[in-house]
Amino acid sequence: MLAVKVYRRDLGGMASTVGALMLPLAAALAALGGGMGPTVMAVSLLSAAASLLGILSAVEHVWEDREGWIAPLIASLGRMRYATLRTAVSTAVAITAVTPASAFYAAARPEAAYPAAAAALLSAAAGAALGVLIGILAPTRGHGYAWGVSAWTALALIYEVVLTFTSLYFPVTEAAIAAALLANPLTVARLGGVAQADPHLLTLGAIGDYLHKTLGPHSHLLFPSAAAFWILALAATNVVATSRRDL
Repeated sequence: MLAVKVYRRDLGGMASTVGALMLPLAAALAALGGGMGPTVMAVSLLSAAASLLGILSAVEHVWEDREGWIAPLIASLGRMRYATLRTAVSTAVAITAVTPASAFYAAARPEAAYPAAAAALLSAAAGAALGVLIGILAPTRGHGYAWGVSAWTALALIYEVVLTFTSLYFPVTEAAIAAALLANPLTVARLGGVAQADPHLLTLGAIGDYLHKTLGPHSHLLFPSAAAFWILALAATNVVATSRRDL
């Protein structure tokens, strides 16, 4: 089956290498102990590593196609089916690659297993969907990796710092900050895990209090649902971008 063939090829590249490097990270995070603080830190760092893995491995997958496989794939599948297959397989590869680290952390800290797994898997999937888009749009493989690292740095590291300073120094409402959080696919993937460890969203401060008062007991479902929406939206964008671009 074509999907299985592509999956096996892709799993042997960057995804497996970065996934293996996540194992010592998971061990170090498990050694921090239990409790809300260590769990949130573990969720955040595993999420960051998983999203980077998803982006870079997906860029690699697209360029492996573009430099060798893409002509027969598009000829046999058509552009829309190719984009759907590419996004689905890259997402599956990213999820598979982060599973060992998630499982290791879960075995060491079973009380935090679900939040960490949710954050890692959602982040890997969101990163992969974004990485496919970057790979499709990038003019060269080097540009793809550079754009991928830049996008990850902006979305996973800088974005929330900017939001924090904005909320401190400007009269921005909680609703506006909450909307800004939901507008970032990597942030909602990370918070999808945090919300499972902290269903009252206390770690988000005033924003969490606003969301919990607004949504009530269902507030912890907001971020995983937003992450799923972003993954589907990026997959649809990949189809459109592939149909309009000369690959």
